[in-house]
Amino acid sequence: MSLADGVETDGVARGLRMRKSAAILMVIGVALLVFAFTVPPYMQGQARTLPTDLDVVIVSDSPQGYTRTEHLTTAPTAEVDEIAVRVEQTVEDPEGEVVAEILDQVTLIGHSRFPVLDPTASLTGSPADHSGEIREGLHYFFPANTLRNSYQFYDITLGDAEPVDYVGRDGDIYTFHQNRRFQPVDDQLNYSVERTIEVERESGIIIGKQESMIFHEPDGDREVDFTYTQDTRDTLMAYADEVKTTLLAADVLAFGAKVAGLVLIGIGLFRTGIFRIRR
Repeated sequence: MSLADGVETDGVARGLRMRKSAAILMVIGVALLVFAFTVPPYMQGQARTLPTDLDVVIVSDSPQGYTRTEHLTTAPTAEVDEIAVRVEQTVEDPEGEVVAEILDQVTLIGHSRFPVLDPTASLTGSPADHSGEIREGLHYFFPANTLRNSYQFYDITLGDAEPVDYVGRDGDIYTFHQNRRFQPVDDQLNYSVERTIEVERESGIIIGKQESMIFHEPDGDREVDFTYTQDTRDTLMAYADEVKTTLLAADVLAFGAKVAGLVLIGIGLFRTGIFRIRR
């Protein structure tokens, strides 16, 4: 074999190696792009969907000395994206005696947090007791990516829903307000309530709630105010922060995978020689 033949053979081998490495780089680059457009969006969708294993205790105190405790749990159902929510609520008077016990069960749509359009809701211990009803309105959660508008909000005492209105924001915390006056509960009782709800917008988690309730009874008005305790606010905010961290991680992962994928594809194309100027 002549020297020229050897040089030509080496050149061919080098060209084959270049094309092989170029193909590998482009395959990896395409795989990274596929990853970027599938895995991070899935992570974000899961983070924005109501989990099926929540177990949280929400405590509200009152200047009148009452304490309201809501034990909220979630569980999966047989249907995709439908989450069973169970809330056991107790109210204790200033002496520590239980004066009210309410059990609320409702199935929510996992991604929107609204009740399903099936008769799955039941409520006991409230003036609005019912079983096997279709419920309207939010109550325990807002949708992830909460918008600055009005939402139907369900009232457990009245058993119906009316709008709660967006009134302002403090960073990622949106504030909603509702004022319902002299709503009839039965022939002897009317009810007024003013509530302010704070929602972490990305997660849709209610991190604060203030409610001023007045029961207009025949012998006079009875008022009780409830506000989330600081420990409850901290617990709910920590959960909201976990959701936000997952969403941010997914964004960073998607961006990094897209950049890396495009760079590898670019290097691969360059190594194929298609951009080489031929003389």
